[in-house]
Amino acid sequence: MPIAESVLDRDFIVVDERTTVRQVRDQVDATGNKWTYIVVRLATAQYAVLRLDELIEALQEWRGETLLQSTLDAALSQVPNLLAFRAADAVEQADVETEAARRLARKMPGKRLVVLADARVVGVLEGLRVREWPSVDLDWLSQPPELLEEASFAAIPKTPGVLTAEAAEEVAGEPPPSPEPGPEKRWINAEIEDHDKDKPLQMGEVYTLAFDVDIRVRATSLVTGAEFDYRFEADEQMVALTVQLESDDFEIYSGPQTLRVPRTGRSKGKARFDIEPKHEGEGIINAIFLKDGNFIQVITLKLYTGELFSSEALGRPVDAAFAVRPRDVNLTILNTGAGFQVIMSGAVGAMATLLITLPELEQWITEVRRVLQDDVVYMRGPDRTYVYQSGIDIPPEVNQRVLQRLAKAGFRLYQRIFYGPAADAQVNLLGDRLRQMAQKERLKIQIFSQQFMLPWGVLYMADEYDPDNIAPEMFLGLKHIIEHIPLQPNMQVTDHTIDSRSGLAVSLNVNTDIDEQTKRPVIAEQRKYWEQVGQSGGVQVVLRENGDEVTRALADAATSDQIFYFYCHAVSKLLAEGGGPDASALVLSGSRHLTLGDLYVDAPLKKVLQGAPLVFINACESAELSPLFYDGFVPYFMAKGARGVIGTECETPALFAAEWARRFFDRFLAGDPLGQIFLDLRQEFYYKHNNLLGLLYALYVDGDTQILPAVHL
Repeated sequence: MPIAESVLDRDFIVVDERTTVRQVRDQVDATGNKWTYIVVRLATAQYAVLRLDELIEALQEWRGETLLQSTLDAALSQVPNLLAFRAADAVEQADVETEAARRLARKMPGKRLVVLADARVVGVLEGLRVREWPSVDLDWLSQPPELLEEASFAAIPKTPGVLTAEAAEEVAGEPPPSPEPGPEKRWINAEIEDHDKDKPLQMGEVYTLAFDVDIRVRATSLVTGAEFDYRFEADEQMVALTVQLESDDFEIYSGPQTLRVPRTGRSKGKARFDIEPKHEGEGIINAIFLKDGNFIQVITLKLYTGELFSSEALGRPVDAAFAVRPRDVNLTILNTGAGFQVIMSGAVGAMATLLITLPELEQWITEVRRVLQDDVVYMRGPDRTYVYQSGIDIPPEVNQRVLQRLAKAGFRLYQRIFYGPAADAQVNLLGDRLRQMAQKERLKIQIFSQQFMLPWGVLYMADEYDPDNIAPEMFLGLKHIIEHIPLQPNMQVTDHTIDSRSGLAVSLNVNTDIDEQTKRPVIAEQRKYWEQVGQSGGVQVVLRENGDEVTRALADAATSDQIFYFYCHAVSKLLAEGGGPDASALVLSGSRHLTLGDLYVDAPLKKVLQGAPLVFINACESAELSPLFYDGFVPYFMAKGARGVIGTECETPALFAAEWARRFFDRFLAGDPLGQIFLDLRQEFYYKHNNLLGLLYALYVDGDTQILPAVHL
């Protein structure tokens, strides 16, 4: 028998770890019940459940009892001692009997059991159902926040009471400097015209949803935290953004609209859409902002039949619109909790929902990476030697075998995603359109996603798999420029230029044990290369060989590295093996494991790196590299202020990793853009050397990124 409905507590809201404190407060307030459970969906696919009083206690322990604006803007994942110790696996209602679920809940001290039905949260089960009198003021988060500077607050002792600005100055020892005038702040507003936002929508009614930019957040806006902070080019007076709506829950009667925003002040008019709800209950609309086919930002509106509206802004700051260049295809992939919504924009548009779970996706990706590892990296030749580890040039007969096996794996992965048993007609249509476009001229493809870390380069885009007629150009990564950037709030870097006018700052972070392990001077040659680069002038190179040195650099906001280059091992386990993304690690000299979990503690996200580095993880000879590695490390580095990450899909032979790096840096330092370099190198290695290993490298960064001015070697 499934878990009985009667034992479940259904007073809850569901958020994820990126949700801000302010958004949680507003959602709890909207329920009218301060005891409502806050169910937090974690990146590890686990859940943490807490109450409002527990959130307030954690915030006061972290920041003191003075409520600051920055406290309200903090994401739940940034609050210490809040989520990690409450994390637990959920159970499916149909899979567990009531008494077994109760026993499980009682064995989880400090935690609550989340119950799902078809991967959707339907209730919470607590071992001891006692609602104590709260030890904090439940209205603490609703008071006006103090407008104290962060620098002053850091010096204020955590004692009860609210300090005035004058008291804060006295504690700090000296008055804070007068703030320099900054650029005018502007905000995206979204509102339903001629409709009270606190009243439910009605079936059968058509509403006008309007977006604009204003110098303030209006009371009628459904969006509260989407800042619109432009940095115009010198000769740019106006920008035209395309706004596009996608939804499974609403009929959208208007096509993409243009929103024009001048250098200062309000937008010139609004982007208006006629919408009609398809059903009662919660409905979701995604508003996507693009410039020249480039994804800029997505705002997710949740419109309830009750009196609750909420939103979340993900992606690059909208000022990035002035730095991006046109793309032919944009894919925005959002994790809805019950699957993944895929929105394709560009010359051809489409939207579909993939009914795929994270464990399923991980299994499929792992199978492809196993082919990359077993049938490519460890392919044996007639003499039983590992062909791809012995040199760069690959014999034709070996290349033919590898083409067949990799094409089959890439074709099968594409079939599973777009033509699997759960795929409906819309999913099939999206798969058809993407395949048709990929078979034609070269494309610039941009992908923004939540927890959808696909090895895009190895997808085989032919109409069918014919082992006797493999077309290499049908591998997505051998024909097209692909950039893949994980979606997250407040992405830091808005331009694609690495400024080298004052000298380019590069760090070489290596595992010196690799030379002994491979019996080749791989690291020695890497060091020699960078010594020569440093001697040529215009580049300052820092060498780090152990985990402590790397940790100190990442913990120091003053670290000025513009390129953070790792040549080391990398380790990550599958979800089933435990540990999640936090167990992923970079392995430096002396087998020192620099785990993601340790970095969150020792080099926290609040210390943003001033150099906005490009992080290049050249993971060679690393057998344990699962999809969780980049699902964890890419968001970490980008939240630390990195402009993006370059990485490998699986372990890479040391010889190839070194040769790829040399050819890559020769061109990158010369000012070529990343996306073009990657495509050219993949084609060069394959068409000149029969070597497909270039498909192992992936760009988690804007493909237009380049060094200007070029560094002449």
